[in-house]
Amino acid sequence: MFNIPKYTEYRGETKIALLDNSAISFMEQMERSKIPAKSLLCGYDVIFIPNWVLKEIKDSVFRSRYIELLREEGFPIYTVAEESYADLANGEEGNLYQIVLAAASSLGILKSYMRRYIEKPDPLDMIAYSQWISEMYQNWPISDTMTGTGRAKKKNAGEISLTILAEVISWYYPKIETITVFTQDRDSYHYQINAHRKLKEVFDTRSPVTVSYKSNDFLLYQMYRCQMIDLEKIKNMRKDARVVIYTQKRSDQSVALVSKQLDNEQFAELVRNENCQILF
Repeated sequence: MFNIPKYTEYRGETKIALLDNSAISFMEQMERSKIPAKSLLCGYDVIFIPNWVLKEIKDSVFRSRYIELLREEGFPIYTVAEESYADLANGEEGNLYQIVLAAASSLGILKSYMRRYIEKPDPLDMIAYSQWISEMYQNWPISDTMTGTGRAKKKNAGEISLTILAEVISWYYPKIETITVFTQDRDSYHYQINAHRKLKEVFDTRSPVTVSYKSNDFLLYQMYRCQMIDLEKIKNMRKDARVVIYTQKRSDQSVALVSKQLDNEQFAELVRNENCQILF
C-alpha cells in the first residue's frame, strides 16, 4: 500500500528538500546499481513531494517502491497537496494567486488560462483558492498524453507544483536555512528563477530564502567529491550529453559562470577540476 503522510502545517523545520520525479528515478537507478544514493537525502528535517509529482511517481513500480523504502527507513518524506498550499501561506489567497501566476509566467497558455478563468477585477470576487487550483489541474490547458497506466500526463504540471511550493516556503518562512530542489528538469529550474524575480515586486518588504538545486549531474559531482563513486561509474550512470551550469575559478581568482553542453568525458574532467562548482 502506497502510504505517504500528508503535510499541511509548518512545524519549524529549517532544512527542507523537495523531490521531483526525475530525481527519484535517477536515485532509484543508482541504488539498483549498488550506489548508496539515499545517503544524499540525509540531514534534511523534512522532504516534500507535491501531490502531482506523487501521481507521476506512481506510474512506475520501481519509483513507488523506492519511496516506500525510504519512508520505511525513517526518511521524513511527506506529500503536499496543491490544494493545501494556502495553509502554508497563512491563508493569504490573494498572494497565493500571485505566486501561482508567477510560476506560470513562463508558460503563456497557462498564464492566459489563469487570466481568463480565475482572475477577477476585484480579488474579493475570486472563488476559493482550493477550488480554482483544483479546477486548474483538472482542466490543465497544456496538451497532455496518456501514460501506460491510463493516467492523463499533464505536461509541466509537476514542475509548476514544485515551483509554487518552493516559492511559498521561500517567502513565508524566512528562518529556514535551506530549500533544496532535487530535479533534473531544467524547466523547473527556470520557472523558479523567473517566478522569484517577479515576486520581489509582490513581497517587496520580505526577505526570501534563496532556493538551491541539485540536478542529477550535481548529485554525481557530490558523490565523487565524497568518494562514494568513481569516474567510470559516473560515465555509466550519465547516459547522454547535456548542458551543465557551473562556476569556474580563473587564474586571476575571478569566477566565471558557464553554461555548456558536456559529453561524459568532458563531464568527468569537470568533476575532477577543483576550481569548478556545479550549479545545475
